[in-house]
Amino acid sequence: MAVAAKSARPIGDVLVDQGVITPIQLDEALQRQRLTGDMLGRILVSLDYCTEQDVIEALGVQQGMERVDLKKLSIMDSVLKLISGDVARFYSVIPVRFAEGVLVVALADPLNLQTLDDIHQIVCAQFPEVREIRGAVSNPDDVREAQKKNYSYETESIGKMLADLTERVGDKELSDAEMGLQEVVGDTENLVELTQQPEVIKIVNLIFLTAVQKRASDIHFEVYETDFRVRIRVDGVLHEVVHPPKASCIALVSRVKVICNMDIGERRLPQDARIELKIGDSVIDVRVATLPTLYGECIVMRILDRTAVKIDLAQLGLSETVHKKVLSAINKPNGIILVTGPTGSGKTTTLYACLNVLNTPDVKIITTEDPVELQIERLVQCQVNEEIGLTFGRCLRSILRQDPDIVMVGEIRDLETAQIAVEASLTGHLVLSTLHTNSAPETITRLLDMDVEPFLITASLEAVVAQRLVRAICRHCREIYRPDAQEMEVVGIPHAWRADPNLRLFRPKGCAACDYVGFMGRTGLYEFLQVNETIREMILDRAMAFDLRRYARKELGMLVLREEGIIRCVKGVTSATEVMDHTDLYED
Repeated sequence: MAVAAKSARPIGDVLVDQGVITPIQLDEALQRQRLTGDMLGRILVSLDYCTEQDVIEALGVQQGMERVDLKKLSIMDSVLKLISGDVARFYSVIPVRFAEGVLVVALADPLNLQTLDDIHQIVCAQFPEVREIRGAVSNPDDVREAQKKNYSYETESIGKMLADLTERVGDKELSDAEMGLQEVVGDTENLVELTQQPEVIKIVNLIFLTAVQKRASDIHFEVYETDFRVRIRVDGVLHEVVHPPKASCIALVSRVKVICNMDIGERRLPQDARIELKIGDSVIDVRVATLPTLYGECIVMRILDRTAVKIDLAQLGLSETVHKKVLSAINKPNGIILVTGPTGSGKTTTLYACLNVLNTPDVKIITTEDPVELQIERLVQCQVNEEIGLTFGRCLRSILRQDPDIVMVGEIRDLETAQIAVEASLTGHLVLSTLHTNSAPETITRLLDMDVEPFLITASLEAVVAQRLVRAICRHCREIYRPDAQEMEVVGIPHAWRADPNLRLFRPKGCAACDYVGFMGRTGLYEFLQVNETIREMILDRAMAFDLRRYARKELGMLVLREEGIIRCVKGVTSATEVMDHTDLYED
């Protein structure tokens, strides 16, 4: 049994006893609490009398947890072996002592009591002598240092985990009746019991930990007729991380559904959920979607690591010229700025980065998104819900009644949303949005195809940014080489550059730093189209995309995505293959 007995002692008294605050400071905070009704801990932090970590530790003590100083403790090997290094790092814990069947575990986050329950399931099944798990309060930095000191970074054998899991679930997939899943009544007692097995918990935890460590954006659970595999998407490319037995698919999928508070008895309809997980030092938001298929449920989990997300415009990979043009465009008092590209090209991240620049105390910014991918302070963010009729168009119409200065529309999908966005820009609002097109000039023809009147486009559209994400070459192992004439022709390297005997490109090789892939991270390629008077005249004449592109390249100096990519190749940022795979070569 996991134990964290609660005490009725007020948190203020706990902080005073610990010497964190003085009685006078507590009295001041209590007086302010009576006036505002806010939480005492939040008030103390706002007054700079203590830190958030002080409050968290005090809350742990308030629940009856002892406070331990890991710097002064020497942990016995017999205690450390009760919790593996993988489990300790995943839950940000470390075992402290074991006596009379009770294992005391120091927690970096004492408020997450689910941690104690999970550890109880994992440890007590493997070590029957452990009957009880008790939490203790410690400093997160001390927990990390203790892990580094006492555990090597060798992970538990995935092969052993899979062998244990196969022994548990067998090699034959169970039917719904055998699992206790009925057509009418969702009796899921057997399934819940299976999701609490330590082998199942450890496999799912390892998958999450691996995904975070490798900077994955998605986790895929894929079920086939005779196969079940788990893949993660890293830098836009899928990699298989574990190949569990087919019989385990119900257990692993159901474990994820339990974590996400989904209905594990419902396997016939798609389900969606969004949860927050704390894995080691990272706090991640996970958007989970299930899909019933012919051979079972598939799951895709979109991961957003709050500690890693880039919302700084200067860090997105824009060239100096494009960066200045984007800043100039988004600082206009009104108009529409569109960011275009295929799904997964980083359009939403670019919009967030722009909003981060504009997010000052003197402006009101409202967004409508599907889904809200990142919660940003001082932004009013609205979640689209088409099931109840809350579409982009309807939400945007309501937003305009809230007196915003800047509006972000997650995506312009139809004529209604486009028209309302145009109306908003014409009434003095700056509107930022996305559209699915392959290039900046094609965005204009796409709006015309949606039956947006040309005069409305010319009156509202200020700029279009097309973008792609390409993998960045690992700087630890990249190779420099001289491309031959055929490669320069295929890539589209300018003729003036080909004659340069010093021209060199870079290609991936692979090393331990990049997990022998040759790439590490991604960078953006950007194509910026400024809408000037000539472009507006061409829009009124319904000019084709290639005419708009030809003019922008010749008269405005616009670099298309392929040209931006070639420059990055020469600088050693990415490879020629990556650029060719993600951009088009134009001969005009």
